[in-house]
Amino acid sequence: MYKETLKELPDGTHRQAKETHTNGLSSDTPYTTLKVNRICDAFLDVLQSLGSKHLQNVITAHVCKMPPDLTAGLTLIADLRKQQDGQVEKAVEHICFLADVNKLYDHALGLYDLDVALLVAQQSQKDPREYLPYLQSLQELPELRKQFAIDNDLRRHSKALVHLHALDAFDELRAYTVKHELYSNAISLYRYRPARLNELTKQYAEFLSSRNRFREAGIAFEYLSDYGSACDAYRAANMWRECLSSATLIPMPDEELLSLASSLADGLIESKDFVAAASVQLDYLHDVESVVRTLCKGYFFAEAMRVVGLHHRREILESVIDQGLVEGSASMTEMLAEMKTQLGAQVPRLRELRVKKAEDPLAFFDGVVGDGADIPDNISLAPTDTSTSGGTFMTRYTNRSNGTFSTTATHKTSKNRRREERKRARGKKGSVYEEEYLVNSIDRLIERANSIGEEVQRLVEGLMRRTMRERALAVENAMMEVVEACKACVDEVFQVEIPVGPKSGEDAAFDEDARPSGGDGVLWDAEAERTRKKEPPLVKVFQRLSLLS
Repeated sequence: MYKETLKELPDGTHRQAKETHTNGLSSDTPYTTLKVNRICDAFLDVLQSLGSKHLQNVITAHVCKMPPDLTAGLTLIADLRKQQDGQVEKAVEHICFLADVNKLYDHALGLYDLDVALLVAQQSQKDPREYLPYLQSLQELPELRKQFAIDNDLRRHSKALVHLHALDAFDELRAYTVKHELYSNAISLYRYRPARLNELTKQYAEFLSSRNRFREAGIAFEYLSDYGSACDAYRAANMWRECLSSATLIPMPDEELLSLASSLADGLIESKDFVAAASVQLDYLHDVESVVRTLCKGYFFAEAMRVVGLHHRREILESVIDQGLVEGSASMTEMLAEMKTQLGAQVPRLRELRVKKAEDPLAFFDGVVGDGADIPDNISLAPTDTSTSGGTFMTRYTNRSNGTFSTTATHKTSKNRRREERKRARGKKGSVYEEEYLVNSIDRLIERANSIGEEVQRLVEGLMRRTMRERALAVENAMMEVVEACKACVDEVFQVEIPVGPKSGEDAAFDEDARPSGGDGVLWDAEAERTRKKEPPLVKVFQRLSLLS
């Protein structure tokens, strides 16, 4: 009668409770906001004060909660058994009727009440030869050992660990921790016993290293003052500051420290973290010239000049910084010219493809673009009966005709699908994927143009400071041309078209139920992605240097 009318509470409680109720599991989480639970609690408030004549109703109220409160129901039975109440058997029969007997048995074991577990087992279809020896073996164990065995058998490993801690069986606890990866639980239990805490922390650090979680492993090793292991872990995690800090605390011989610093600097340069690499070279290798060269590679000319002035190495200005400026301006100008050339070629080609697709969609999606001079790379999408039996071009790859699936449509294998995905990634000229490839390529170009804006500004400022005005002007003009070209093409390139479906205006053109399998599905995905509403990229403004403009 009292069903939940809300699909889900704001915090997702109802959905979780419903799933738990369906699985028949008990939980310690309160679900007092649920309508069913409020009704059950209202009955319990009244019935529990009326004595044992409403015993079955009380059990029903516990079990009908979401999730079922089996613990409360079994605890009630345990209390009746202790009171030698004659209704125990009746209560057990009723709760077994309402709930899954196997789950009740596990819950009874979880309460460490073997007598109640036996009563429940007798109401089940379990073989007495299965549960009687087991319960008897538990009965013979000391209390803590019995609780550990039960929780271990129920796979409640964190609770079982607590019992081992209470038994002070540290060696067994340590092995159990490793077996079930309960390091955090074990560390928490021994947080006030430093010696054993350190043993467990070392095991945890080694475990973290074995799972490639080097950052946390390094912190754990350093907590233990194992600076050698911490240094290795930090190095594997590319944490150069922590690595060098640990190396100096070992302490490491000067030759090894220099070798480590040099290796770290090379790795940072390779990952294009030029500022960090320069810091290592300056602080540990004391190689000012290498520092300046590294900073010039990242276009950090202002910092390079500061380092030169700080160390009174004026001669490096001409031999290193000026050379870096010339090389940087040459490479940057070349890259910007390539970007401009790419836009000049791809935007007109994209425009041409869209015109041809609008003029003859069927020919376009069958891979016959234009005059067919370029052999399309779409053999697996060759026309089928579906594409030649009438209908719109959408039926070419939906395998639908007049709203039904075509029985003659080709079912592509996974091999064909992978081949088609490779074709989509290549975006070969003349293929049906060329348009998508061109749009993604221009998108990446705009992203690259946005990312190099600061590098160009640092380069232009450095060139002007070293009286290389013409080079600075050339770089700035090249950057402005690329930015303007990107701005001019955004609206045209990133337009979102509404495809013409078989039932335009009624059904969605890309209904997931109509998606074909195999290689045709790859084309479907490409067209669905193209027509999906998306925001065009934002082209960042490039601030020109007023001295040049």
